[in-house]
Amino acid sequence: MGIEVLDSRFLDYRFTTADVVADNTSAARFVVGAPVPVEGIDLRLVGVVFEKNGQVVATAAGAASLGHPAAAVAWLVRRLATDGEGLTAGQVVLSGGLTAAVPVGPGDVVTATIDRLGSLELGCR
Repeated sequence: MGIEVLDSRFLDYRFTTADVVADNTSAARFVVGAPVPVEGIDLRLVGVVFEKNGQVVATAAGAASLGHPAAAVAWLVRRLATDGEGLTAGQVVLSGGLTAAVPVGPGDVVTATIDRLGSLELGCR
C-alpha cells in the first residue's frame, strides 16, 4: 500500500487529459509500506480510511480504482505490451488513488488505513 503526494498546478484538481499529461499526472512523491500478502483478500471490498491530523477526511473501497486495484495494473501491462515493453522486477506501480485528493501542508500528518492490509503514515514538512 502507498500514499501518493500530489503537486498539481491546477486549482481544485480540475483539468483535461492533456493537462494531466503536461503536469506529469500531478505526481510529486509517494511513500510505500512493506509488502503485504493479499492472497485470499478481495481487494475490491477492502475499506480505506484516510485521516489528516487524526480526523477522518475520506473513506473508500478498493473498487474505486477501476473496479479493482489490479485492473489499473493490468491495463498498464497490456498498454506496455503493445510497444513491446513490460514491467521489470523492482518497479513500483501505483494503481490510482482510491479517495479524492486531500490538501496538506507543513506540519500535517496523514494516515491511510486499509482493512486487512495495515496502515501507513506520512508527516509533511
